[in-house]
Amino acid sequence: MKYHKKNKFKTVPKASENKTEDLPIEDNYQELPKWYEQEIASGHNTGEPVTEQTLIELKEEAKQCHDSEVANYNIKNSKANSNFQWMKTVMNKGTVSDKIAAHTVAIQDNPICNLETLTTLVNMVKVGKKKECFTVMETLTELFLSDLLKPDQKLTPFHSKPLSTINEMSSGNAITRRKILSRWYFEDQLKEVFTSFVLALNRAAQDTVENNKEKAITAMFKLLCGNPEQEKNLLTNIINKLGDPSQKVASKAIYCLTQLLFKHPNMQPVVLKEVEKLLFRSNINMRTQYYCLCFLSQFYLSHEESDVAKQLIQLYLAFFKACVKKGEVDSRMMSALLMGINRSYPYSKMQFEDLSAHVETFYRLVHLASFNVALQVLMLLNQISVEKMADRYYAALYKKLVDPKLLTTTHQAMLLSLLYKAMNKDTQIGRVKMFIKRLFQISLFVQPAFCTGILYLISQLLSARPELQALTLEPTKIPNVLLDDDDEEEKYYDIKIEESNDDINTDDKSGADNLNVEFKGSSWRHNKQSTRKSVVKYNPLARNPLYGGGEFLAYTELVCLKHYFHPTVALWAKEVFAGKKLTYAGDPLKDFTLIRFLDRFVYKNPKVSNEKPCGAHPTFGKRKFYKPKGLKTLAVNSRSYLNEEKQNIPVDELFLYSYLQKKYNKDSEEDDEKDNSDLESVQSEEFEEMLDKMTGFKKDDDNNEKLDFMGEIGESLKKKKNQKKRKHDEEEEKEESDEEGEVENESFDEETDDMDLEATEEDLELIGDVSDDDDLEFLSEDSDVDHLPSKKKLKKDDVSSVFASAEEFAALLDDEGGSKKKPGGSSAMANKDQASQKQLTWEENRNRWIKGFNKAVTGKDKKKGSNKILNRKKSKKPKKK
Repeated sequence: MKYHKKNKFKTVPKASENKTEDLPIEDNYQELPKWYEQEIASGHNTGEPVTEQTLIELKEEAKQCHDSEVANYNIKNSKANSNFQWMKTVMNKGTVSDKIAAHTVAIQDNPICNLETLTTLVNMVKVGKKKECFTVMETLTELFLSDLLKPDQKLTPFHSKPLSTINEMSSGNAITRRKILSRWYFEDQLKEVFTSFVLALNRAAQDTVENNKEKAITAMFKLLCGNPEQEKNLLTNIINKLGDPSQKVASKAIYCLTQLLFKHPNMQPVVLKEVEKLLFRSNINMRTQYYCLCFLSQFYLSHEESDVAKQLIQLYLAFFKACVKKGEVDSRMMSALLMGINRSYPYSKMQFEDLSAHVETFYRLVHLASFNVALQVLMLLNQISVEKMADRYYAALYKKLVDPKLLTTTHQAMLLSLLYKAMNKDTQIGRVKMFIKRLFQISLFVQPAFCTGILYLISQLLSARPELQALTLEPTKIPNVLLDDDDEEEKYYDIKIEESNDDINTDDKSGADNLNVEFKGSSWRHNKQSTRKSVVKYNPLARNPLYGGGEFLAYTELVCLKHYFHPTVALWAKEVFAGKKLTYAGDPLKDFTLIRFLDRFVYKNPKVSNEKPCGAHPTFGKRKFYKPKGLKTLAVNSRSYLNEEKQNIPVDELFLYSYLQKKYNKDSEEDDEKDNSDLESVQSEEFEEMLDKMTGFKKDDDNNEKLDFMGEIGESLKKKKNQKKRKHDEEEEKEESDEEGEVENESFDEETDDMDLEATEEDLELIGDVSDDDDLEFLSEDSDVDHLPSKKKLKKDDVSSVFASAEEFAALLDDEGGSKKKPGGSSAMANKDQASQKQLTWEENRNRWIKGFNKAVTGKDKKKGSNKILNRKKSKKPKKK
């Protein structure tokens, strides 16, 4: 059979055609062209439509041509190909996996002649048969993309073909005409089969099992990314799954759509249009709208696509009005809308006038909504109205810095970014100093990570604008009206403000304490400041930072921060106080958190993050992944970390570095001391004397060492005597000698007259006449030497005679090594007369023969051998009648 290269199937040339026999077969494979790559006469549609009757006739003729080609293919393969009938049998009677494989191979062999096989495989995609359905679904997805669909173009239906030029294309050749019509008919039917497959996928996406829904969505996503065929239906089906009751399925649909935009950015207008249709349906719920807005906020925009950004802002503003009208200003829907507007505004090329109608509402949201929503609004206002309404914007931002939610918000990085942008573009030095002063005050109450972020922000500002430095306290200016009396009594004076209706500035809507304030309509209006300046000192409670006396303040909080408990904060505060610019490669908001500290404290390497594209572009969601830099990538107990110089170690890890250095140095010193102490103890004279006693070395008169086995033990045995036990031992010795005499009289050889025959423990167990406790005796420390089993009486003072000399001991070891019995085991024999191993073996066999253990007894029946012999003798006796 012939298969395509993409599916790793290749044709093997015949032996006669293979000229390069030395090459492997894989190198001689040839790639067959796909059905749409085969040479066929092509024509252009001249635009002359054919009549309906002609269309019907040509389609019928094309069907006949296709059926004839299929019949010829079946007949040819049934005769020439032995595997063809086997494949047909597997398609009908095989297992599910075998059926799918057989159908796939047949379609890959010749798609044109196996259109019916393809239709059968598509009909197997039924939700009722789940195992078969989703297996076939994955197979068909790969099959359509690799072999059936035309790449980068849609299939053409039969009525769109140049039917009027069929005669010119065939040039009067009937075979060419039949071939062309067969291809056109196949393409038309393939389009219909693929449409039915897309409908089957949509039905599978409505299953009750979440996993099956995700598989169907994935299949539609692959088809949509890989080929433009049925892209509208596929896109609509995926977008409809944003309204699925399951949050997991909706998230899967969002992920597939974002990946689609990442691979095909030009589809953004089409996708936006379909999502807009879903958003404005009458029966749509709030959660589906929220998912749609979250997806739209992940569009990767560019300055060349300003139309898409404008459409997005218009869509966001429509929902923004609806949310404000309903009073839902503090919801996640509002947060998604504001985030979308913030992302789209820089690319939309819109001006202040385009959004001026909503500016008043935005400022109201700053004071009414939660901290996170207000932060999004302030970021939007920073782009829209910071130049037109500077005083009002900075007053609102200054007020938000004392919000209690600032300590627990998860958008600290967003806040610091906003503050840097706002303060960097502000031209009022006193106002910027008020912001810096408030940030220093906040840093005394926040976590160390946020505190380091604030210090880094201020350091960047001070290095870029040195005029913002305020380390010395300027003298305050006291009004003359307060210098009239010198008494120490506390007095209060009213400051008169010149009122002028002509000097009203609607743009300057600041909230200074020394201004006349009127409430007209729905908002506050502030009169222009009088010519007499009343703010003469730093006022931390001022609502407008422009009039808080920024020129009279000093950053006194640095004195406290220099003694902060966190070493990094203290170090950075000292560098800011010295006017140095902070340089840090990592992210202080993450590197100095408690969890990162604990990771280092338990000697744990930071978790390796697999950064994957998160959204329509890989740049989205980068801050979600923690990626350490520098020495923080090394474990603190690793050799490379401990070999670093102390000045290179971060200050927040110096205590760990010092502790581990001392610990390892101490351990190494203890090991060295232990080794030295061991050497000294081994080399001491006392140890040598003790070792000599234990090994039996003694020095003679010439100070030469000689070997003395168990000499020390013999000395100790001299002192241990027991007179009572000695008499008892003598009696037992006499009994043993008598028993030995009896055995000697019954000996079968003259050479064994003086030899003891002692039954081993195994023999005693076999006989069963002696209990285990009768002959068990242990030599204790209190026992006398006479208690040792021996025929010869030991002398009273000569204890060393019990032990053998070195030569005798070596011979005993040789004898024990040649014995077949385990030394010291229950089956070992006593060898008091130092008989040879051959003699001991003979005695053992004789002993067993005396006890009735002959060769007829097998090894398994040793314990019951005697009983078996008796049973055999009994069995030979005649039975009594």
